[in-house]
Amino acid sequence: MKFSITLSAISKQLSEVASIAASSIVKEDITQNILINVTGNELTFKATNYNIELQTKIPVMDVVTEGETTVSANKLKETLASLDQNSDVCFDLIDDKLIISNASVSYEIRARSSKDFPTFEVDNIVQTIVLKQKQLKNIIESSSFCVSNEDFRDYLKGVRFELNGTKLEIFTSDGHRMAILETNLENQVPTENAFGAIITKKCALQLSKIVEENGESDVTLSFTKNAVMTTCNNYSLISKQIICGYPNVRTVIPRTIDSQISIPRDTFANLIKQVSVLSSKRVNGVTFNFGDGKVDLRSENSEHEVATATLPLPEAQTPIEISLNAQYVRDVLSVIKSDNVVFCFSQPMVHVLIKPETEINDCGIKSSYIISKVVV
Repeated sequence: MKFSITLSAISKQLSEVASIAASSIVKEDITQNILINVTGNELTFKATNYNIELQTKIPVMDVVTEGETTVSANKLKETLASLDQNSDVCFDLIDDKLIISNASVSYEIRARSSKDFPTFEVDNIVQTIVLKQKQLKNIIESSSFCVSNEDFRDYLKGVRFELNGTKLEIFTSDGHRMAILETNLENQVPTENAFGAIITKKCALQLSKIVEENGESDVTLSFTKNAVMTTCNNYSLISKQIICGYPNVRTVIPRTIDSQISIPRDTFANLIKQVSVLSSKRVNGVTFNFGDGKVDLRSENSEHEVATATLPLPEAQTPIEISLNAQYVRDVLSVIKSDNVVFCFSQPMVHVLIKPETEINDCGIKSSYIISKVVV
């Protein structure tokens, strides 16, 4: 295998694919490597960690010989990062060495045969979900922060997709907060039966990277019994699903709203950040007292140090008190783009529902967030 290409033509794609390679403690685990294949005038990079596989295809014109091998993803990425991004780089496989060189520098990296490189077995597709690239990116960026990183309950470790007809609903939760998103899919073939699946957080975040933020073209998520896959913008991704039951989280969503208050988003977020400086590190709690045309914010730590702030809110006339994790509230405020947010309260006062003042955003997505109260 021998070919040459301008480094800038492969840097972004290589970085994305290399990020999938496993960081295994087993020294000879081949999933720490990235697979390189040249066939015709097409260069392929592929990596996997056994749970997710990502590959990209790049046109390459200067091919001397075709071939395939694998090399350490980290070494390849670090080696190429040290070179001039505008230089032409030659890749030359000689025996068990991959020689990488430009006009002034040369590296020899140990190569390993690709015969043991794992591949995903793809089952029959049972459901497809078709949405715009910008919709998918917005969905993931607006919900993935609620996914649990540590909880032993598997259903909290991913992003739940539920499709009924052409209506798509997304749920994420870590047990203390939940994101609820809803949209109607213009180009979706209506389902006869409701469909549900959970994709991993890593899969969701990788999908967000390979779709375009303002992309109007469609992307299709194809679901098999155990996996999800897509091809988009010269990337192909396959990932295992999280296979487990999913509870009826709709029971958490309040049926009636007793009180709702519109709040300027940026101003409120800044006050929460300032007041939470002295909050208890255990729960990071800030107490919100609404009423008399204002909201008072208060935090106190174990050393009885106190921070307070007040924000005038003409709508806040009914007395309401609730303590919330400050970071959870700030996370929600950071993904909502409307100038104002609406805090909705119901009895019993066990949580707050937060939503944008504009019900449906530019991507056609309706979103709301539930945060459970904390004891401070």
